[in-house]
Amino acid sequence: MKPFPDIPSLGNVDPADRISAIDFVNRLNWWFETWDVESMLNAFLPDAVAYHFHGTLNGRDEMRRFFERDYPYLIPGVSRHATNHIVDADEDGVVVRYQNLLVRYASPESAAALGDGQAIKSPDGLPAIWLYSPMMDRLRRAEDSWKVFERYIGGSTINPRLDPPTTDPAELAQYMPKLKNA
Repeated sequence: MKPFPDIPSLGNVDPADRISAIDFVNRLNWWFETWDVESMLNAFLPDAVAYHFHGTLNGRDEMRRFFERDYPYLIPGVSRHATNHIVDADEDGVVVRYQNLLVRYASPESAAALGDGQAIKSPDGLPAIWLYSPMMDRLRRAEDSWKVFERYIGGSTINPRLDPPTTDPAELAQYMPKLKNA
């Protein structure tokens, strides 16, 4: 994992850019939560780099493999909450620093019931914060929206009591969110 680089403040950020950058980060979290892989990949520039505690990812092809092979255990029964956004000017874009909280609200096998609008009572002390990560996204404008140029996931804290019983993507496939329009 690479440490966060120093990003000097390059002046004021236009309020519209600040709002749209925060919305973009929150929307990207939603795409992860709903497992909209194409939107997730599209949110990154083709040559983007992500520094994750699972390793460094270069470009969309590596990210796709990572999402398919290593990431599914972080999806079913988990919501994402980006908090305390700080937006600064960054060369030809912006940098957004924030804390990302992954809240386990259900076991993977129970998550579908919540997606169907049911209310469940958890005997397991859920919901609870499973993972805390400081984040930094360097964003650039492409076409008419922001795209991630570099993503840094800082040193993270994980509550292992909330780990799913398996990290095997094949076993988790049945619990992954399904896009309604897919």
